[in-house]
Amino acid sequence: MICVNCGVELEDGLVACPLCGMDQEKKDEKGIISDNYPSGIIRLQKEESRKYLWELSGIIAFSAIAICIVVDLLISRGMKWSLYAAISILETWIIATVIMISRRNVPIMLTGIILTILAALLAYDLVESGLEWFFPVGLPMTAGIFAAAGLVAFLCKISRYRGFNIIAAALVIVAGLCMLMEIALDRYIDGAADLRWSLIAATSIFPVAMIFAFFHYRMKKGKQLDSFFHV
Repeated sequence: MICVNCGVELEDGLVACPLCGMDQEKKDEKGIISDNYPSGIIRLQKEESRKYLWELSGIIAFSAIAICIVVDLLISRGMKWSLYAAISILETWIIATVIMISRRNVPIMLTGIILTILAALLAYDLVESGLEWFFPVGLPMTAGIFAAAGLVAFLCKISRYRGFNIIAAALVIVAGLCMLMEIALDRYIDGAADLRWSLIAATSIFPVAMIFAFFHYRMKKGKQLDSFFHV
């Protein structure tokens, strides 16, 4: 007899699993683990360990920020480089916190990471130049990178076949991202977009993407590449 919840082999006649406490006659409650059983105790211990790790990481992060500020005040008689260090440390700690809290909810986790990175870039710009390059360059480039990554992940999720077709699609997306980055940089530096290196990159990437798409099409049709190329 096998436990319907955790898969442990049970002796005949047992009503409740000795590991997770699952009543074998109540299959609708699958996934519910009592805290009085070993599995529940292990789960609580893991939660406590994560809580202690988060608290320890917070102490280390804010201690490092305080040390940087104090050293900067003593050496430079002001807060200069310590502000950049403080932003970086705080950004890393917040991202780690977001991952720890919402690791089972990917959309919320990714949203938190994106917002944290954007907030850090905005803080860098405010410290350095008083809000100069964030909106024309930092925001569109960061949004483009995450949008490209999200699009690739979405294609992986909805695609029935995941192989060379995903690589081909990713390459096309990267080509488009290169063009977006050059447009943002040109508009910030020169005031007008003049596509040059991104077109060269896109032109070089596109044939490679087509080759991967061709490989996927052939393999999907059941064609063996070794016989196709006579190797």
